[in-house]
Amino acid sequence: MHYLPLTPEEIRAMLGAIGVGSVEELFNCIPENLRLTQKLDMPEAMSELELRRHIVSLASKNYDPDTTDCFAGGAAFNHYIPSAVDHLSSLPELLTAYTPYQPELSQGTLTAIFEWQTCLSNLTGLPVANASLYDGATAVCEAARMCCTHTRKNKVVVSGLINPSYLKTLETFAKFIGFEVVVVKADGDRTDKQALVEASADAACVIVQSPNVLGTIEDVESLSKATEGITFVQVVAEAASLGLLKRPGDMGAKICCGEAQSFGIPMGFGGPHLGFISATVDFMRKLPGRIVGESVDRHGNRALTLTLRPREQDIRREKATSNICTNNGNCMLRAIIYLSLLGKKGLRDVAKQSYNKAHYLADKLKNAGLKLVNTNPFFNEFVIELPNKPADFAEKMVGKGFVVSPTTVDSVGSHHLVVAVTEMNSKESMDGFVVALSEVTR
Repeated sequence: MHYLPLTPEEIRAMLGAIGVGSVEELFNCIPENLRLTQKLDMPEAMSELELRRHIVSLASKNYDPDTTDCFAGGAAFNHYIPSAVDHLSSLPELLTAYTPYQPELSQGTLTAIFEWQTCLSNLTGLPVANASLYDGATAVCEAARMCCTHTRKNKVVVSGLINPSYLKTLETFAKFIGFEVVVVKADGDRTDKQALVEASADAACVIVQSPNVLGTIEDVESLSKATEGITFVQVVAEAASLGLLKRPGDMGAKICCGEAQSFGIPMGFGGPHLGFISATVDFMRKLPGRIVGESVDRHGNRALTLTLRPREQDIRREKATSNICTNNGNCMLRAIIYLSLLGKKGLRDVAKQSYNKAHYLADKLKNAGLKLVNTNPFFNEFVIELPNKPADFAEKMVGKGFVVSPTTVDSVGSHHLVVAVTEMNSKESMDGFVVALSEVTR
């Protein structure tokens, strides 16, 4: 995108049109002690060639999955993205972040959303899905809000093993919306079922992530049965797991929400991401955003339209049931292209490779003398206990060519490491990772 500054003549014309003599006079309403009085601390202007070289030199200081082996996870995973995803999602007739406001003129966009909703429903085993959400954290917030609105209760019970950023976002959201968040402790690498049952009395819902923040697969079916009568919400932070594990809806979840970044969206610098949510029919009128439905036009031909679309989402914002008015449309488009290219067999293969490689690496690390924290089955993330974790641990691992998760999980302590593995990690890179980890932590 090119930036075209205004000429002095244009500035004078604009100021004259509003009856102001100068730019300084325009900002007189701002107290003088709050105004910047010196020039911005910026280098002198460069030519386009010089600027491009400068930007490239800065960018080369970043470490990314293309130049290093990535073993970082925590709701951003390094999966392979077919080239067709970039090409097709950038077509001008499809490139938009928005749900259309004139749906009858946007059949192509609505078709993509309709197919995404269909895929999501098939993957989660729940009949209703919306156009998409901003990320996994906001999806958890919207699920909690839906449950509180539906039950008219203001207590939400959450497993302490959900992604920490999801929990912090939910607590901030709850503070201003007006409901209570009760966090249930862990029992080893799984949620404490008895504590969950005791805390769920008079709750609007219980929220459990599986695979959880430690990578362990929760016994969702057992937890949902134990809290029967309370809406059970399953959070999925690693969408690739849906290609291998039993569907949330088949295990008693009434709402499934989370993060679909694994479906064709680059890790980037932490975003943009793709939140998703699906639910039973009971929650259909409380889903945020829009739902694309199938209808016919005046000629009797198949046509898609936005159904159950509350007008307050568009114009009467103070009465809106959600802060989601638009959605990450382009991220959703990338996801449906990705899933269409892979198909059922391809997605299952990605999930199986991620699972098998994670278990191969876990076994190698155990054989190297490191302790595995997970005592229950895990998908493609696991936690190991390190004998020593220097303050510059992440930097030292990068120096050896490996990107690791920079943060720790409160429930297991600072001398632990969450390791994530996908189909992108080769046997050679995993073997090298074991050697590098032993050298850095001994």
